[in-house]
Amino acid sequence: MDDLTAIRELLSAPPVSPEVVADGRTRLATAFASTPKPANLRSLEMTEETPVHQDKRRAMRTARWTALGVGLLGAAAAVTLVVTSGTSAGAPGTRPAAQAPSVQPIKKLSAQQVLLAAATSAAKTPADGAYWVRNSVTGKQRVEPGGKYTLEMTTLLETWVSQVPGQPTWFINQNLGIKPATPQDEEAWRAAGSPHSWTYPGTTVTKRGKSFKTPSVTLQSKPGEPVTTRVDSDKTDSSVGKPMTRAALSELPTTPDGLRDYLKTVIAKQWGAEYAHVDVNAELYQTGTHIIMDVPAPPNVRAAAFRMLASLPGVKAEGEVTDPLGRTGQAVSLPHSNGEGRLIMNTATGEPLAFVTTIKEARVFVAIKKARWTDDKPDLSASQRGSDDPPA
Repeated sequence: MDDLTAIRELLSAPPVSPEVVADGRTRLATAFASTPKPANLRSLEMTEETPVHQDKRRAMRTARWTALGVGLLGAAAAVTLVVTSGTSAGAPGTRPAAQAPSVQPIKKLSAQQVLLAAATSAAKTPADGAYWVRNSVTGKQRVEPGGKYTLEMTTLLETWVSQVPGQPTWFINQNLGIKPATPQDEEAWRAAGSPHSWTYPGTTVTKRGKSFKTPSVTLQSKPGEPVTTRVDSDKTDSSVGKPMTRAALSELPTTPDGLRDYLKTVIAKQWGAEYAHVDVNAELYQTGTHIIMDVPAPPNVRAAAFRMLASLPGVKAEGEVTDPLGRTGQAVSLPHSNGEGRLIMNTATGEPLAFVTTIKEARVFVAIKKARWTDDKPDLSASQRGSDDPPA
């Protein structure tokens, strides 16, 4: 299903009446009969940010969302063709000059429209196979120990969640390396002698009333070897209070209101006495995104998560953006105390592309390369760690 169909279903747009169709055909035939040669109609990209004279390639790329915006504004109910039949003052036989149509900017889609379109698409995705496999890239930024520049660490994580009772879940984790986060950071890194390892001393951390000291950590710039970790499939995901299986996750509510109420109880249990000071909407946004991106939830539960996000106050549309892997998608965001969380998605398929969290000047992202159901089996040729805990 494409985006336009999804939005039309959601809003139940009335069909075009026979009178409108007949009138349009009559005016179209009259216009062509009175025009010696058809005027060349350029591809138009009708958005607030882009003028009509931009190149055709970009216009084609955004054509789906232009059509979506037109449908949402009710313009799909009638089509008007602008044709000029007057002739210029040039020599006899000169082709009549066509005037450019007057184009009004189309309002950017709201966050609710983007998320509801994704929900409709997600509800119709297939969910059949022995494993749910998810391949993702995680990126984290961290200031180097001397504070002179910022590093970005990327990790490849492949997750295989078995749907057979008693079978384990497998995590295949690989460090992809560390490099300066931006060109400016690279300049500072070169000025510092281009080091390839960084040691961070341990620190004392206080979390939920408890203090503990973290050990020192040394980071290397070069990529590491893949590491395989086995986890029992009946382990509970604390964010949703259910094991990571399709059967268990199918017990989650399938309505946005029901899912919101259920997740509030899970969040309250997680935070305990500190729940009164928690930004519940921010927690719901994070948990709803987690259901969409990170767990093998059934299509109707994923759709409910999208619709729950659409109901949260403060969620805003960012328009078309580029994700950390260079793909384009529609984005929505929600500010939090130190920054914001941005969800980027392909609303035509209901597939999430990435979630980017900005904390002050740094960012953390998770980009999904693929997430699907399959009867294939994981390649466990990487060295096995033998731990019961998933890789960090």
